[in-house]
Amino acid sequence: MIKVNNVKTTKLSILDGVEFKSAVFIDKNFPFHFHQCWSLAYIEYGSENIAYRNINFLVSKNALQLIPPYSIHKNWSNENNAWAYKALYISNDVVKNVAKRMNVDYAYLASFPYFISYCNNAFEVNEASIFQILENLFSGTLNAVKEPLFQKNTDPPFDDILNYLFLNYNQPITLDRLQSKFKVNKFKLQKSFKKNIGLTPLEYLTTLRIENAKKLFYTDLSLVEIALESGFYDQSHFTHSFKKYVGVTPGNYKKNSKILQDL
Repeated sequence: MIKVNNVKTTKLSILDGVEFKSAVFIDKNFPFHFHQCWSLAYIEYGSENIAYRNINFLVSKNALQLIPPYSIHKNWSNENNAWAYKALYISNDVVKNVAKRMNVDYAYLASFPYFISYCNNAFEVNEASIFQILENLFSGTLNAVKEPLFQKNTDPPFDDILNYLFLNYNQPITLDRLQSKFKVNKFKLQKSFKKNIGLTPLEYLTTLRIENAKKLFYTDLSLVEIALESGFYDQSHFTHSFKKYVGVTPGNYKKNSKILQDL
């Protein structure tokens, strides 16, 4: 049984530099969060609990799970049981290519919260295999379900606030600042944002900062510089938030990140 959580990442030379992650966790509970690209994960052993809004279920060994960008979810391991998975973080352009080949509207695919199936074959990380996995996941879900389980909110004023957070994530943003800029009571904003988006404004902002910080680990920037570039003005806050959302410390993540390697 493993004693510590471990994450290794590699930026591959295929599919426009796709990021490949190999991870093992035990007794780890991730908060609600999202990814800015498509997340394709394969469970090697153990099982994972996952929740989307008011939907939650258990997936186990050989499960393939594809999560669209900005689909808010949380996942956690079962007590005292190791959970290992491999994941690829795939760009929108790659998935748009698959959608075009399948003659399916990309925006429609992105409106689903997730795509899941089970695979008895080995999880091979090469372009042909990844394209085939994506096509199988999309076709299997679309044949079984005609409409997404729930629609993502895209109504004002949330679009304006989301766009503002996206463009200014590395700036010192507070609820008071949002209240002043968007002329809305900060307490009502906190409540309505959580209800409609699935996260509070500051939880959403933290996730954006973590997602952008991860991209910088493949550069020559120091941990302090990565924290500052990502909007964290306190190193301890950066370390605490990063470990909470990623599962390991920034130092551990950087140590185990490799650039443009082939498997």
